[in-house]
Amino acid sequence: MKYNKEQIGKTIFTERTKLGISQAELGKKIGTVGKQISNYEKGKTIPPIETMFKLCDIFNCELGYLLNEPDYSNRTKFETAIIKTTGLSSKSLDSIHKITGTDSSCLCFGYEAESYRSVLNSLISSNDFTYFIECLHDLEESISSSRNILYDIKNEIGEKRYQEAIKLYTSPIDYKHNPDILSYQLEDIKTIDSAINKQDDINYHIKVARYELHEAFETLIENLYPRKN
Repeated sequence: MKYNKEQIGKTIFTERTKLGISQAELGKKIGTVGKQISNYEKGKTIPPIETMFKLCDIFNCELGYLLNEPDYSNRTKFETAIIKTTGLSSKSLDSIHKITGTDSSCLCFGYEAESYRSVLNSLISSNDFTYFIECLHDLEESISSSRNILYDIKNEIGEKRYQEAIKLYTSPIDYKHNPDILSYQLEDIKTIDSAINKQDDINYHIKVARYELHEAFETLIENLYPRKN
C-alpha cells in the first residue's frame, strides 16, 4: 500500500502539539534530532518502521493511525470500531478510560480500576439509567427548541428586520394602531409575538423536564444504593 507522506506528517505534527512538546524534545525521545522530526512533519520523508513504532508508544496509538488507515481513524482499530458502532466521541471514550483504565492518567492512578468498573457497569446496566438518559434527552430537546425559536425567525427575515421588529415590539408605542408601521413590520412583530408565546410554553416544559430529570436521578441512586431502614 502506498502511504501519503504529507498526511503522515500532519498526523505526527498534530499528536506532537497535543503533547505540548517541541520537535527537539520529540526527537530526543525517539533517538533522533528535531530537524528530522521537521522533515517528517513536512512530509519530506516517511519515518522508518522502527521510528514509527516508537512514535506509536509516545502518542499512545497503533501504527495504522499514523499511516492514516481508515480502520484506525481514532487512534486504534478497537477504538475506531467502538466509535463507529456506538456513535460515541473520542473524548467520551477518553473519559471512560479515565474511569476504568489502569495507567497513571486514570482515577486513583488506576489502582482502583476494578472498583470503578463495577460502579460504572452497575450504573449503565440499570433500567433506571436508561430512563435517566431519556429524561436528560427530553430536557436537551426542550432547551434546544427554546433557543432556536427566535434564531429561526432571525434567519428567515434577516438581522435588520429582526432588530427593527424587536425594537418596535418592546417599545411603548401602540404598534397595532400606528399608521407609520409598515405592513411587513407588523407581520414581523406578530411573528415575534407568536414565537415569544411559544417560547413561554416551552419554558414551562423545561421546568417539568428538569423536575422529571431530578426525580429520575433520585430513583436511579435510590435503587442502586437503597437506604437501610
